[in-house]
Amino acid sequence: MNDYFLVRTASFTPRGAMSDEELAAEHVIGWRWWSLSEVREYRGLELFSPRDLATPLAALIADGVPTQPVALGL
Repeated sequence: MNDYFLVRTASFTPRGAMSDEELAAEHVIGWRWWSLSEVREYRGLELFSPRDLATPLAALIADGVPTQPVALGL
């Protein structure tokens, strides 16, 4: 089971502590922020978790933060 949290922060360029070589050894070639429309329209081979991430993300944007935890499933 995975837990997801909403964290509000100022905009920043993501960059971890690992070097590019260390990331490559872990098969990480990069990371970035995704917009809701990009999540909805993505048709690549990789999977989001939860797989239907666009639905709860759209609800969060439209309705705000829920008062109780939301079960998301796969």
